Amino acid sequence: MRQIFLMIGLAAAAPASAISLYDDNLNRFSVGGHLGFNLVQVNGDTELLDSSTRIRFLYERSISREWNAEALMEWGFNAMDSGSQLTLNGDSLQAAREGDFLFNRLGFLAFEHDTYGRFSAGKQWSVYYDVASITDNFIMTGGLASGTYNFGSDGGLSGTGRADSALQYRNEFGGLSLGLQYQARTKGEVGIVPPEECIVDDPPPECAVFDDVDIEYDDSYGASLRYRWQELMVGVGYNRGDFDSTFRRERVAKLKDEALILGASYGTLYQPGLYLAANYAETENHEVDNRNRVFNARGYEVMLNWTFANNLTLVSGLNWLESDDSSYEEVNGMYRKRLYVLGAHYEWGTQLRLYFEAKLDDSEFGFDALGEEDLYGIGARFFF
Repeated sequence: MRQIFLMIGLAAAAPASAISLYDDNLNRFSVGGHLGFNLVQVNGDTELLDSSTRIRFLYERSISREWNAEALMEWGFNAMDSGSQLTLNGDSLQAAREGDFLFNRLGFLAFEHDTYGRFSAGKQWSVYYDVASITDNFIMTGGLASGTYNFGSDGGLSGTGRADSALQYRNEFGGLSLGLQYQARTKGEVGIVPPEECIVDDPPPECAVFDDVDIEYDDSYGASLRYRWQELMVGVGYNRGDFDSTFRRERVAKLKDEALILGASYGTLYQPGLYLAANYAETENHEVDNRNRVFNARGYEVMLNWTFANNLTLVSGLNWLESDDSSYEEVNGMYRKRLYVLGAHYEWGTQLRLYFEAKLDDSEFGFDALGEEDLYGIGARFFF
């Protein structure tokens, strides 16, 4: 059980590599992470970007025969400061917002028992992400329609992504996995990264819509339930919280934030054969559009992969997020972020991943039906 929950804490598709610095069968200390780059072309320009580089430290201790404890700290860092405002995927949204060389991704303390389950506290992957994670495995895009990384952030405030100030309980009963989450009051600034013309000392008046919004959540709650049978997994996740929003020191609204996700997957990622995963999400006051306006939405994510015996994986999929809010659409028009992904990932040994991905964009925003550019890129991640 402990290895399964630890993989949830470290999140998805990284090779199981870490450098063991100390192990006396009672105490274990290791370091892991990855360093990577993306070389991308969009709108005729070529840019070299960081690939969600991170480093983590994990300390584990056997307290007794029945109980184990662990403390994990993980930081992301922008290894390549290109000055670009281009954000590739949901997981990198917080890195773009922080802008600093080093920023916090995870930090939690956990206690685990084979019978009583696992108790953890701190900044950690949410129970909602237990379901959302099955499609969040593209590298150069993705994670944009499941409700995980909302408000242009890592989902920390709402509790659907890397949840801030979260208490969690997890346990397994045969093939059934249960996750419960309580999140204490949180507050912070949210909003999409503004365009380059607004990042100047004296921006034009129309850039005011890109100013960050202050949000304060009351206590929030989440739960997930998953069932696995052989290669098949089905799951449901839910998260609920109420927040006050303030713009330029004026209270804007008090709203209910609610997210529900259904998901299913077949196969094992990067193992020979088929991997197919799909999610459907419905959210209320959980997403913001390209001008920082909150709306109700529904989203679809699909990932379809085939891995060959030579460690080459062909990847494909869909992210589709659209407004489901008549009052919003009457004023602003339909919001539809729709993109298709094609690519290939290659595992060169146990610690190096090479990849190519293309994002084919078919988005339409507002009455003018403006969209986004296609994106093509190659990259590499070295895991340690």
